[in-house]
Amino acid sequence: MDDAALNNLPVQIRDYYNKGVEAVKRGNFGYAIELFSSALALKQDFAEARFYLWLSLWEQQKHHPNIMKLIIGKISAFLTMMGAYSLQKSGKTWEAIYQFEKAMRADPANTAILNAIADCFLSEGQTLNAIKILEGVPMIDNNDSKTLKKLAGLYKSVENYEKARAFYQATLQVNPNDMDAEHGIKELDAIKTIKGTFDNQ
Repeated sequence: MDDAALNNLPVQIRDYYNKGVEAVKRGNFGYAIELFSSALALKQDFAEARFYLWLSLWEQQKHHPNIMKLIIGKISAFLTMMGAYSLQKSGKTWEAIYQFEKAMRADPANTAILNAIADCFLSEGQTLNAIKILEGVPMIDNNDSKTLKKLAGLYKSVENYEKARAFYQATLQVNPNDMDAEHGIKELDAIKTIKGTFDNQ
């Protein structure tokens, strides 16, 4: 998150976020989870805080593995997701997001949950929230070409062409025959030719 955007946040939210980032750096993931949860309670559309909340949950699970807890978490997440999908189909998007995030807390390494949360945000026009949560997927599984390509398209839609190109190229590394990714790169080349450079970064 750039300094200008951070400085525009209310002081309390900025404080939660900054302390949360420091807690992640120190490996204090439990405290980080509390801080990012507090920030999101005050600003529901805070994409960076949501990403760091997921990252803290995932890192905590990796650093403190507990097989029984993992199994229970996966079962709990699956059941929660079923209810969340039902809410999503009923058009209750924010209620669905809340339920999907409960599932994420139970099973943070589940890429299907991250994709479901991102789809909810996209249906609400919150592309940056969708992008940030999807960025967790290749950290879990860098061979998920479908999500890599989805990220490329989303970055292109917000005119972040360098990142769009990087994700299209990552897609082709996993799936060299992906015609959509090849077409996406050609479109970006055309944009660069017209603009002269990707000067938005």
